Amino acid sequence: MVMDTTPIFYTTISSKELRPDMPPVPFLLSAASFLRQNSQGQCSLRAPRYLPASVLRGADCGGFTAVMRWGGEYRFTLDQYLLWLFRWHPQWAAAFDLPCLSETGGYPGPKVVEERQRWTTAKAWEIWEGYWDTPWAWTPTIQGYTLSEFEQHARDLTDLIRQMQAYYSDPGRSDDDEEEGCLNAFRVGVGSLCRRSPEFILEVITRIHAIIGADIPLHLWGVKLGQLKSGIALPGVISCDSGAWNGLYGKEHEKRRKSGLTVVEYSWQVKHPEYMCKVARAQHRSQQLGLAFVDAFGAGPFPDPIQLVEHFAQL
Repeated sequence: MVMDTTPIFYTTISSKELRPDMPPVPFLLSAASFLRQNSQGQCSLRAPRYLPASVLRGADCGGFTAVMRWGGEYRFTLDQYLLWLFRWHPQWAAAFDLPCLSETGGYPGPKVVEERQRWTTAKAWEIWEGYWDTPWAWTPTIQGYTLSEFEQHARDLTDLIRQMQAYYSDPGRSDDDEEEGCLNAFRVGVGSLCRRSPEFILEVITRIHAIIGADIPLHLWGVKLGQLKSGIALPGVISCDSGAWNGLYGKEHEKRRKSGLTVVEYSWQVKHPEYMCKVARAQHRSQQLGLAFVDAFGAGPFPDPIQLVEHFAQL
């Protein structure tokens, strides 16, 4: 039976958007945003200076950036990624993957899809076999572009996913309080969903669950507000994320300048509350009752849109 879940929305925060007084929302950091390169061309990952006061924290390895900006290759090593994760201890972290998208976000062709799926599968196994005992839960990602490609990659990863599910769902595997969060943090990512219709996404997750098992929780990478507003229920999806919340484009730049606020101040004081309200409104239209925003302190749903505005205005 497919899990009856209400997805949690994770705010994806770039390194430039971090500040000391961020609201305590579930959040996601992408390693690609913390990449730094010195004059000799050597790359490293800078530790985040500030973090929201939330226990719900996830890490993205930056595969989307690797495909769109770095020619399909990572500019940092697995060891550097591990060190970066240990510096801020997310609940869950993506294993290295490569989205099956062209540089313009379209279909890269079957050969490229097959190559990236093989690479993603090999990296997921490498990470699991070498670093299965990290204090965070690893998140492998199923990639594809067509329905049949998503199905094929789900088959390729099924053995690994079932191993991970058995490990992370075992309540007796650790008595360490620091690792307790991993018991409920495991999920499998679904990538390459940019510009796809809500109906297509529903079909993808339905077919994936038919292969890997309906008991496996899913995370949808980079889902836009349009999906949240569609009202289409997504059974078994426990979380999703987006970095589109700051909305600084077009006329919004002029509004920001007139406000007298810096870009980061305007993003958090104006655009983030606005975005949260839009998602809260989508919550009431969704067949799933929308997305749950979990308060790190109360572990309950966020208030209605009006209360959201009042809440953030006080921060």
